[in-house]
Amino acid sequence: MLVEKGWFIPTLQFGCEDVFLVEDWDETPAGPYKAVFHFTPEDYRTLYVNSEAGRDLVSTIHRFDEMRVTAVDSRRVDGRWSIEVDTGDKGDLRIEVDYRETPLLKAVNLVARRTPDVIARNPLYCGLLPRLAAPILGTDPSQKLMGVTEMGRNTRFRLERVFKVESARCVWGGNEPGPLVDCCFKHDMGVYSTISKAMVSYLYLFVD
Repeated sequence: MLVEKGWFIPTLQFGCEDVFLVEDWDETPAGPYKAVFHFTPEDYRTLYVNSEAGRDLVSTIHRFDEMRVTAVDSRRVDGRWSIEVDTGDKGDLRIEVDYRETPLLKAVNLVARRTPDVIARNPLYCGLLPRLAAPILGTDPSQKLMGVTEMGRNTRFRLERVFKVESARCVWGGNEPGPLVDCCFKHDMGVYSTISKAMVSYLYLFVD
């Protein structure tokens, strides 16, 4: 089993066309790595990742039409997550996300962190936790924490901390693709799909 531990944003949609997924892994079998997925409305997928080992690992979990090993910088300071990516001929990509842990989320996160893994891997628990967080975050109560990806990998997320996104901005190649909006696309990622509201989480990902 592969185990990855780190920071994760499952969905950020700016304007009507650009959807991103952000990963910043502290620990993985491939070593720490940072990655940004970009999805178009037609579900063309580009992976930007800062190491070849990271590329080789994540491409066994999810499908991509294009993969680029490039500079990816990721920093979190005082509730602001800044991501910078050299996307080549499309120019520099910069995303800033402001997030916070609300009082209600502190209670949810306390339960999540202290839940024994024998319970956390139970399908009933994996279905319950998104429902508990949904009213607080505005996220989808049917969000999946376990299942099979489009590449046929059995996976499970264990959430340690969840944060509410207050605002986010994006500049790509000197242009702003648009404001942060609710995601309106449902990309095929196996049992998973993009979620309507942005959120930030610190978690474990288990991959069989």
